[in-house]
Amino acid sequence: MVSAKALETRRRITDATVQIMMSRGFPQLTLEEVAKQANVSKGGLLYHFASKEELLMGVIEEQEARQFKQYQEYLDQGLGQMEAFVTLQANHEEEFHLDIDTVLFLLSFLKENEEFVEERKKQVNQFFRQLMDSADPVEAMMIRFVLDGLKMSEHFKFAQPSKAERQQLVGRLLKRAREIDQADKE
Repeated sequence: MVSAKALETRRRITDATVQIMMSRGFPQLTLEEVAKQANVSKGGLLYHFASKEELLMGVIEEQEARQFKQYQEYLDQGLGQMEAFVTLQANHEEEFHLDIDTVLFLLSFLKENEEFVEERKKQVNQFFRQLMDSADPVEAMMIRFVLDGLKMSEHFKFAQPSKAERQQLVGRLLKRAREIDQADKE
C-alpha cells in the first residue's frame, strides 16, 4: 500500500517531468532537473523512479489515471458513456505538445518496452470494447477517429480547424453521442 505522501511526491515528480518536456524539450530532461523542479532530492526521485525510462512510464500512467478519473466523474454527473467520452476527448487540454524529436524518442522508447505497451493496449482495447458495446460499433469508431484526428491536427498544428469550426465539430459529436446514449437506454 502506497501512502498519500508517496503518491503526492510521485505526482509532483511526474508533473515536473511534463513541465520540463513541454517548456524545454526532451533533451533538457534530466533526473537532476526533475528533482529540482519537483522539490525532492535526486535520491527521493530515484526511490520512486529508478531510471529515466521508469519516469516516462510513470508520466504515461499518471496521465491515464487522470483521464480515467475525469471520465468517471462525467459518468457520475449523469452523462452517458459516449457523451462522457466525447466530452473528455474534446475538452481535455492537450498536455503534450511535444516536438518531433521527442515524439520519435518516445516511440523508440515504447518499442523497447513491449510489456508496458501491451498493458496500455489491453486497457485501451477493453475501454473501447465497452464503449462499442453501448453503441453501434461503426459509429463509435467514427467518433473516436474524428477525435483522434482532431487531437493530432491540434498537437502538430497542421490543418487545424478554426475555433468556430472546432466548436461546431464538437457540438455535432456531442449531439450524436447523446443520441447514441439515449438509444442505448431504450
